[in-house]
Amino acid sequence: MTPLLTGRRRPGARLSLLVTATAVAGPARAPAAELRLEGLLHGRAAAVASQASWMERGFGKLTDGALGAEEFEARFAAEAQLGLVLTAGDDLLVQAQGVARTQPDAAGGSHLGLVEGLVRWRPALSDSIRLRATAGLFFPPTSRENTGPLWSSPYTLTLSALNAWLAEEVRLAGVELGLVYETSRDDLLAAVTVFGASDSAGALLAWRGWSLGDRLSGVGEVLPLPALPTLAPGGAFGKQREDGTRPVDELDGRPGFQARARWSRPEVALLQASYLDNRGDRRLHRGQYAWRTWLASVGGEAHLGARLTVVAEVARGNTGMGFASGPHVDMDFTAGYALASWAAERLRVSVRYDRFENRDRDGTAEPNQEEGEALTVALLWEPAAHVRVGLEGLRLWNERPAAAFAGASADADARRLLAEVRLSF
Repeated sequence: MTPLLTGRRRPGARLSLLVTATAVAGPARAPAAELRLEGLLHGRAAAVASQASWMERGFGKLTDGALGAEEFEARFAAEAQLGLVLTAGDDLLVQAQGVARTQPDAAGGSHLGLVEGLVRWRPALSDSIRLRATAGLFFPPTSRENTGPLWSSPYTLTLSALNAWLAEEVRLAGVELGLVYETSRDDLLAAVTVFGASDSAGALLAWRGWSLGDRLSGVGEVLPLPALPTLAPGGAFGKQREDGTRPVDELDGRPGFQARARWSRPEVALLQASYLDNRGDRRLHRGQYAWRTWLASVGGEAHLGARLTVVAEVARGNTGMGFASGPHVDMDFTAGYALASWAAERLRVSVRYDRFENRDRDGTAEPNQEEGEALTVALLWEPAAHVRVGLEGLRLWNERPAAAFAGASADADARRLLAEVRLSF
């Protein structure tokens, strides 16, 4: 199978250092350890019609914005993602991932950041059962889009609204323990994670709303919030830190948990379900609220022949902060997508439909409800090893009442044509 069909790397498409283990037990030699550096270098040019980006404290739904939904403007960006990976056979993985990016002077966030750092151990307990233990800082292991190297997507340049939110605001710092039961055809996984560091998850989703992008938040990074009157000094939530929200943060000392289950038949199909609850105490801590956020999700994929893959995920949950005795947020949310992707040896064409919704349940402060949908079409071509050229068109429809509440246009529609050259190693 080709890299475009599988989302995996060609043999040799990496810089590696082999360290041969010297321990020998009887006639068997210990597995060699391999240390490798993985990298993705992106250069992008976009023509975008949208409100000012949320990254510039606007109400636009994309990471790059303009002056409105009717007139296109040009935008340029570059990004480097680097990962250091140590493996020892099939049992041990140690990984650290960082990112460096360019962005406009008016944008919030950081140019540099640590994205993930984890250790994973998968010893065999029997011929058919493996233990799966992961410790460190990692994304919720549920995305069916982000299956490429360094939590990238092999399908499109822009992630779905659901996985864009996870990339921006949800990171698990903790331990996951699971069991994998392997048969000759199928794999079954059941796992539980205990984590911290996602207490502020919900601030972007409620105050900014859903967005589409592929921005991976770094440790300690502060992302901007829109210019809502309730967030201004003296407003209902004026005690929130002025520069925005820090997504990867532990505030209340209460651990959250995730439980998940997955069935897969390699190269054929996969089904999964998960439930996550960060157990935030809803109180203000050091300029940030600990949001209580839970979500249940289901997803799956099917490989229909050698070239066609279908992927879908949907999540539903609730987030909130504060208490009913005063200004507070209580919001239900739903998001999902369906994606179809056709791949030849060096060419991939993908189409994705997104739908997302927030329902304001508190009726206080700003209105947080919204509904939206988006259509994304992406063409990816590999003219040579380690080189990928992409062209993507995106159309987003959205009304954001909170923007009108703040004196801006509630029309958050957006259109974008995005071109990318990506080098990998």
